[in-house]
Amino acid sequence: NNLGAEPIILGGNEEQKDRILGELVKKFTLISFATSEPGMGSDVAGINCRAQKDGEDYILNGTKYWITNAGYAKYISLFATTDPAKKHKGICAFILPTNLVGVKTGKPIPKLGHRASNTTSVVLKNVRIPKENVLARPGRGFILAMQTFAHTRPAIGAFATGLARSAMEYVIDYAKKRETFGRPIANYQAIQFKIAEMYINIEASRLLTYKSAWETDQGLDNTLSAACAKAFASDVAMQVSTEAIQIMGGYGYMKTYPLEKLFRDAKL
Repeated sequence: NNLGAEPIILGGNEEQKDRILGELVKKFTLISFATSEPGMGSDVAGINCRAQKDGEDYILNGTKYWITNAGYAKYISLFATTDPAKKHKGICAFILPTNLVGVKTGKPIPKLGHRASNTTSVVLKNVRIPKENVLARPGRGFILAMQTFAHTRPAIGAFATGLARSAMEYVIDYAKKRETFGRPIANYQAIQFKIAEMYINIEASRLLTYKSAWETDQGLDNTLSAACAKAFASDVAMQVSTEAIQIMGGYGYMKTYPLEKLFRDAKL
């Protein structure tokens, strides 16, 4: 819930916080986050999902894609635009109850990894959002999206660091037990070099992640450190899981062992 709830934490008024965040805490309620569309991902200013003002309400039309937990979420923190030509100045944000008329979620999208994570499209057709669910006015929505990314990227760094550490520990255990030419492969310097490099990069990932999280907790601008943590740690997760499979050889390629799953998950 942290990604979906963050825009409300950062930009919601007190009534919205009490109503939505209170429910998330007191009940098992899920909330998703929706900026991505079939034709855009990180380019938030390129959103095409339309939000048309109608009195004090807004009417939403468009399609969102790659939305985690949309098939189960009760709410979605959704970003749209009043006019695509206005780019970032037209971006606004809304709290979208998924039971509103005109909201439809697609079938789960088949993915290489993270297969247990529900990921779907969300189609909006003349969905009326009342004024009490307007989270950010046009122009303010872009800033809110950027703040949300900065505050939640440390968690991505943590996910990636944990994945890399898991892959390293699995392969260390394997290297101690697997013998070739009369001795464990852990005794070979070529294997030791690979594991040493894994450890160095994992420690660096962890410290970058801690720094970005600390800056968030201190109320500092963590935009740069959070981006560094996410970028570096996710690359390390890919590198470590790839090398771990190399060390395990054919066994690393088999579903009998967890390395192939970590390898697939690391790509996200």
